Amino acid sequence: MQTEQWTFKIGDEDISEISFYCEVARMNKSLLTLSELAELTSADATDEEFEAAWFSNQELSSRYWVESGYVMEESGSLPLRGLVGAEAKNRERARINVIAATELAELCAGQRVKTLAVAGGNSYKSARLGDDIDVFCVTRKDSLWVFMLKALLLARLHRLTRNCPPFCFSYVIDEEKARVEFGEKKDSLFARDALSAHVISGIEFYRGLLLEGSWMQRYFPRLYTGRVPTQDRGKSQEQRRGGNRVLNSFLYYTVGSYVRMKASLLNMSYRKHGNSSASFRSKIGLDHCVYESERYRTLRRMYARRERGDDA
Repeated sequence: MQTEQWTFKIGDEDISEISFYCEVARMNKSLLTLSELAELTSADATDEEFEAAWFSNQELSSRYWVESGYVMEESGSLPLRGLVGAEAKNRERARINVIAATELAELCAGQRVKTLAVAGGNSYKSARLGDDIDVFCVTRKDSLWVFMLKALLLARLHRLTRNCPPFCFSYVIDEEKARVEFGEKKDSLFARDALSAHVISGIEFYRGLLLEGSWMQRYFPRLYTGRVPTQDRGKSQEQRRGGNRVLNSFLYYTVGSYVRMKASLLNMSYRKHGNSSASFRSKIGLDHCVYESERYRTLRRMYARRERGDDA
């Protein structure tokens, strides 16, 4: 007796997810590939099955164009070739920026650093002209501001010898705060950022953080499975060692004051030049130094509406 062969089909929920992530990419002036969309949706299919289902779906085929693997909505503003060419340049720029960050990591990632990664647009493999190189870092306890002093100085020196965009240490936290941040259930934007980070140093520790954040798997099952191999699950964290509490506190008040002043001056400059979307809030403490831009807060509101099921 013959059994009918199962064929994967893209459902309405998958189409809704595709529409949302294409909208986010459009807001960021970037494009996603079919493979990247397959990872972001909850579709239980291989890349090949997803691609075959895409072209057999009338709604998707009529609404989106696929050129060189990139997905885009029909638009009269730019020829398709122009969009693909611009995205190819963004991806090459991100690749070069990751190399620059890797070079910097070799200088500043020492015993005080648990993990260091590229974040932001560069971790999503698409960097626009003028974008900073965002850095995510987890330090040992009582070591964050010692790292910040060293990293800020080395980043400045590195830029003098290499033609690369400015480095922005946009998310630096110590290991205790990292375990809390990753362990507490957050929104899908946090999960996507965490799972997309390009880890340069401390991959084992970072996988441990993802294990603490197993809640991310509900949002992105394929992404999570790809970042946390099954054999790594259940591994215990290494013994925690702290830094110099007194020195870290002193540098928090000195280097931290400099960081606050610089953030304030940058925001004034952004507002003066009408670039309010680039303005940001700085959250600074003994165990954290985090920048959150207005553009990022807009993204967070989009993701929040999506999770609530509101209309876009």
